[in-house]
Amino acid sequence: MKTHASPREDGPAGHLVVLGSGPQAEWEYAMQRLAAGGPLLLIDEKPPTWENRHLSEARTANPLDTAQVLDRVREFAVTRPLAGVLNFHPAHTRTANLIRQEFALPRQSAVSLESSTLRHLTTQLLTQAGVDNSGSIHADSYDQALEAAHQVGFPLVCKPAYPHTRYAARLVTGTAELAEAFVAATAATWTGTGTVVEPLLYGIEATAYTGDASSGPRVVAISHTTFDPQAEPALVPVEIVVDANDVCADAVEDTARRALAALGHRSGPAQIRMRITSSGPRVISVTTHFTDPLLGMLIEQVTGIDLISQAGHHARGQTFLTDGSRLGAIAVRFLQGSGPAQPLQPSETAQPQITPYATRQDYSVERRVGPLSRIGHLLASGTDYPQCIARLRSAARAASMNRSFTER
Repeated sequence: MKTHASPREDGPAGHLVVLGSGPQAEWEYAMQRLAAGGPLLLIDEKPPTWENRHLSEARTANPLDTAQVLDRVREFAVTRPLAGVLNFHPAHTRTANLIRQEFALPRQSAVSLESSTLRHLTTQLLTQAGVDNSGSIHADSYDQALEAAHQVGFPLVCKPAYPHTRYAARLVTGTAELAEAFVAATAATWTGTGTVVEPLLYGIEATAYTGDASSGPRVVAISHTTFDPQAEPALVPVEIVVDANDVCADAVEDTARRALAALGHRSGPAQIRMRITSSGPRVISVTTHFTDPLLGMLIEQVTGIDLISQAGHHARGQTFLTDGSRLGAIAVRFLQGSGPAQPLQPSETAQPQITPYATRQDYSVERRVGPLSRIGHLLASGTDYPQCIARLRSAARAASMNRSFTER
């Protein structure tokens, strides 16, 4: 059964190519929204399961394998038109852009695309525009990374310049750890792009999400992330909160707008990660597309703004504007598994309601995220950030107690 009105597959809009998918609990909302805008062609390394109800077609290919994906798209496009390409994972940006080029589909400017995928180019453009940033230093060798480390000082962060793996950044507290971090970062970067070294910034972690408005890009939501100490030295989120009336909005708004202008980004959803330090916001990264389907759902719930549909329409070369309404705060906490990815028993997937204000969503298999594995997530809502966090952590304690009881 389809959960959306079936679009005309022979209509002028054509198919939207979607690169990659993920756990149903995180991705189904996005697939529903995208399918409502037109027929979808999913390309992923595994055949679709739950996604089928939202798709017109699917092809199996690794989105990181550009040649393989292009072959699948060419085969499909012989008989059916394409409308655009959409990717969430930043590592799929290269593949998505090559498809756009070959089939003359809507795409970003070359400068905006390159600078948002190569972190040291982002730093250069932000610095030239006078936007405070993390000051990433590019390194092609360990000797260069060591020299950069002496420039920025410890502790620092070593990360791929253009990662093909999420959560590949490493916290480094001294010279003894730098070599291992450099090797890990190099293994997770596209060949020839190198690594970057930057200082560890102290302050409030914030990500600004922008969408289209009649006056240009505007900040529609801000999230705050807490990183999981179990994952260190990797930096892996464990809690993310979106507050419709975020107290950091005034500090973030101007920096986000100037950062996008520096990269030449004028339309379509984007996100700007920064630290709000004692001297003001400093930009860490700018991504000129939306990267997290689950965050799209949270943002719409607390602001009324549908960034997923905006992303889908923008990929098709169309404009989609939505008006927001402020509705409180919502947060997600990821639940960690105990080992390698494996199927979960049915008894572990039947706890949708944890407290009156929180629900639990489980994955069908444990999902590897950096050095950890995830078995699901909790969602909690509240009127503001403090209440939301209190309810989330209360639900986390209840979920932990339930799991301990089940395992006895």
